[in-house]
Parts: sequence; structure tokens; C-alpha cells
Amino acid sequence: MKSFLLSAVLGFLALALVNLTAQYTGVVLPLNRLTLAASGVLGVPGVTLLVLLNAILL
Repeated sequence: MKSFLLSAVLGFLALALVNLTAQYTGVVLPLNRLTLAASGVLGVPGVTLLVLLNAILL
């Protein structure tokens, strides 16, 4: 349980970091149910997956 919570917190921090650096990188991940669920459940790999999907699909 402790490692899941740590992974979720790190995922949310990674999502926030991506959005804070959007001005410099041009990568924006909108805050919606999908992105919050992916970053909370999957953690940093989930945010990485979202960034890669954003780059491929857009």
C-alpha cells in the first residue's frame, strides 16, 4: 500500500512537472480524468506513456 501511494504521488508530481515546463517544451497534458487516472495508477511510467502518445497522435 505504501509503495502504491508513493508511486501515485510521484506520478502526480511528474504530471505537474510536464505541465509546468510546457512553456519551454511545448508538451501540454490536459488535466482530465484519463490523465489523472494514468498518473495516479501507473505513476511515472503512466505519465511517460501519456507524453509518448501525445507526441505520436498529435
